[in-house]
Amino acid sequence: MVNRYIIVFFLIYSLSGCRQGYKVESEKVYYEYWNEANGQGKQYMAQADAKTFQKLKFDCDCSFDFGKDEKHLFIDGEPIRDIDPNTFKFIGNYVFADKDAAYFFGFYDNINDCAIQGIELDKLQLIKYPWSKAGKILIHGRDTLTIDDINDFQPLSEDWGKTKKHVIYGNEILEGADPETFKVINSYTGKNGKDKNHTYEFGKIKK
Repeated sequence: MVNRYIIVFFLIYSLSGCRQGYKVESEKVYYEYWNEANGQGKQYMAQADAKTFQKLKFDCDCSFDFGKDEKHLFIDGEPIRDIDPNTFKFIGNYVFADKDAAYFFGFYDNINDCAIQGIELDKLQLIKYPWSKAGKILIHGRDTLTIDDINDFQPLSEDWGKTKKHVIYGNEILEGADPETFKVINSYTGKNGKDKNHTYEFGKIKK
């Protein structure tokens, strides 16, 4: 029993020592982080202006640390290009926007390449993560697809959706697929689908 209390004590102590977030000291801005490989770390944010820097909080279940100064937006200590920090706001479903564009931060290869291109911002409507739309443009994450029957669109999973005329995987129409009989299979990954003619995997006919 004593050993158990000792383990719990050291666990709480170790976790309490793990700091993450922004810190302003000596007129400089730093981002503190912790990871299992390197332990506690501290990154100097050379582009950040300490006099105007402030932390940002949004009603979002995402785990990002947002911050801004007069000219820059920062996510987890990294400066994000071409985003206006003073009009940056949370829309929902990992979609954010500033005065010029919308951005999707749910999944990405490069956090500085998350803008949703080619849409009218005032027409943006959320559907269900990670789907949204703007006019006739269907949006999956940050990728887009123009379809003429977008008002019939229904999401089937995070990767699959359909209208009366089309089966859609991500931002691609699955040519030849039958929307009436199509359904998502393998609900664990959500990557497979099936209609009366074929089984599909990652948006392709499975051979």
